Amino acid sequence: MIALMWCCLMLAGCGGDDGPVEKLVQDLNRYPEFSLILEDLREEEGFFPDYFLRFKILTASGQKVAGQDTLVYEEKLSEELEVSEEVYAQYENYLGMVVASKTQDGRQTGSGQAHPPGYQYVDNPRYGSWDSGGFWQFYGPYMMMSQMMGGWRVNRGDYGDYRRTHESGQPYAGPNSGGRTPFGTGGTTVERTRPEFFKRYQQRLGGTGFRERAQSRVGRGGSSWGSGSVRSGK
Repeated sequence: MIALMWCCLMLAGCGGDDGPVEKLVQDLNRYPEFSLILEDLREEEGFFPDYFLRFKILTASGQKVAGQDTLVYEEKLSEELEVSEEVYAQYENYLGMVVASKTQDGRQTGSGQAHPPGYQYVDNPRYGSWDSGGFWQFYGPYMMMSQMMGGWRVNRGDYGDYRRTHESGQPYAGPNSGGRTPFGTGGTTVERTRPEFFKRYQQRLGGTGFRERAQSRVGRGGSSWGSGSVRSGK
């Protein structure tokens, strides 16, 4: 009886599974283009903590606009998805980053190649061009890509680093400056745009320990940052 009760507790403690995220990506594959961006993450403490993820979804679908075949982009938020601790750990470093994507040429990426929003469109003449200063400029219909980057401008050196990292099968959180990157949960963008969330993590992990630990873990996956009830918020 004791063994049976313990088995039931273990099953209850598993929380959700990776099913919801996998199903979301499978559903998005019907679009010619999509980006799945980690928008929020939450841990709910308890004897067996619960883990939740929410995603921003950008899709492109073919529609007739003024009598012409046109790709129309739409943005929406997913429901909050309960996942296992292992799946949560797989994504927790990538707040604000693309964790799955597909472009018109059929190229796809997953969380192992997480990257800042819009980077998959850079250096593609369909979407924009390099200006005289060596920065990428999106064409008018694709300016939302620039907005997704939060005003971040991609130069040739940055893009070259992204390509090399991407081709090696690793995630990329932007150029490293002083031990910090602009994107990801421990990045300067989250610190600037979601200061309360960033502050709570700093407090939980001993001040600068959060920055160091989050930055060092980008691309490593593995264990979570610990239990407690924390969500990204603002």
